[in-house]
Amino acid sequence: MDNGRHVLVIGGGLAGLSAGSYLLANGHPVTIVEHGEALGGVCTAWRRGDYELDGCIQWLTGGAFDPIYRELEILPRVPLQTLQHFVTYRDVSSGTNVDITADLDATARALIELAPEDADELRRMMTAADQLVHLRPPIDPPPELATLRDQLGWLWELRHDLPSLVHFRKTLGVWSGEHLKSARLQRLFCRLFPESIPTLFMLLVIGYLKHGHLSRPLGGTASFRDALIDTYRNRGGTVRLRSTVEEILVKDGRAHGVRLANGEIIESDVVISTASMPETVLQLLQGRYGAEETRERVTRWKLFDPLVIVSLGVALPLRDMPHTLLLDGIEALDTGGHSTDHVQVLTYNDDPSLAPVGHTVVQLMAEANYEWWSSRGEYYEIEKEQLAARVLDRVEAHLPGLRAAQRVSDVATPLTFWTRTHSWRGAYEGWIPTKFGHVRKTLSGLSDFYMAGQWVEPGGGVPMALMSGRHVAQLICANERESFRATPAAA
Repeated sequence: MDNGRHVLVIGGGLAGLSAGSYLLANGHPVTIVEHGEALGGVCTAWRRGDYELDGCIQWLTGGAFDPIYRELEILPRVPLQTLQHFVTYRDVSSGTNVDITADLDATARALIELAPEDADELRRMMTAADQLVHLRPPIDPPPELATLRDQLGWLWELRHDLPSLVHFRKTLGVWSGEHLKSARLQRLFCRLFPESIPTLFMLLVIGYLKHGHLSRPLGGTASFRDALIDTYRNRGGTVRLRSTVEEILVKDGRAHGVRLANGEIIESDVVISTASMPETVLQLLQGRYGAEETRERVTRWKLFDPLVIVSLGVALPLRDMPHTLLLDGIEALDTGGHSTDHVQVLTYNDDPSLAPVGHTVVQLMAEANYEWWSSRGEYYEIEKEQLAARVLDRVEAHLPGLRAAQRVSDVATPLTFWTRTHSWRGAYEGWIPTKFGHVRKTLSGLSDFYMAGQWVEPGGGVPMALMSGRHVAQLICANERESFRATPAAA
């Protein structure tokens, strides 16, 4: 029976569903207010004819995060297929072809063959990737509740890794420029990952790959999303769809509900916002709390570059294509106010649930410009069609017969991310982290208010969004002097 204070959650993406599910397990009634027509937020997939177009999970990080998936009843309901192949990098101008796989020895040999002058640094990198995988993320307790003993314990765990942590502490762009002699190798790494992320992030991904902690859910993003939605609903959560929040209501320094765009007032005891931090602080709270710090972040911190995603349902099995192919050095491609020479090609040929037999889904992803797409007005749909044609022109040489086999076409732009999920300026994962860390989930001077989601966990992604929801639930329980339960009490 619900006996806790009523919590209203702005946003029904992964963070909102996670926070709501954990709070319901702790006896708090929860209402999610969602701008869009469905739950899931950026973690989404959609049908086009006979094809399921996957808009989110290219790879899911497990390992230390697996307990969260189990607490939220996603595992074991959703089967996972462990990744053996991460990406094939292909420089079309030089003919370079490198596979990044779970076999780190084979990956190292391929990279050393490309850049023998960097053999020593590459071996050091692979050794560090293998060793650093044991580092545990700050899941429990949340940083806000960590004691001095917790912090000292984390430092003690790092004592054997200090040489690697110091050597690879800089951003990927800086580290590669300082420690790699080969310009081709520098380019490869800075194409696979944003060059402003910590190099340690790349090492953790490679280490997780080797140890079997990267996977994709069978049934794609939809199966993962739907399992979490079911958990939230089965625990008794309430949902308001197509309900856009225009203001967070505050009285005497306490959040007590929201006002919707239609003027409706929804009262609550606690408010959680999973909207972007700029929208939350500068719009929904009207700049009354944390505005100066947020404006500074907007000015100084880099966002994830927005994307265009061209999805095709094709009457080809494409069995020989790698799931993830990064084509580099292509003829300049105009993606709408932005020119790029590389594009990522995702071929969903390993999950039969996404397309009819003998068919598959191909997605082509590249960086784009939010301002350009948001200003197209009446020409928006025409520009999307023209973009799809340009992308096909660039990649058909690498996927012969793609145009003739096309049966379905769909284009998502940076504006799509805003209109569908309110991702600020199309930044689907918020801030790019230049170092590991998080943003405070509360605002000074405002009580009964919390923030969750990718904007308070720079770097974002599925596990971090879910973790942030768990953390907020723990903070609320701590504030209420309640013991936190990760799962519902037995009936």
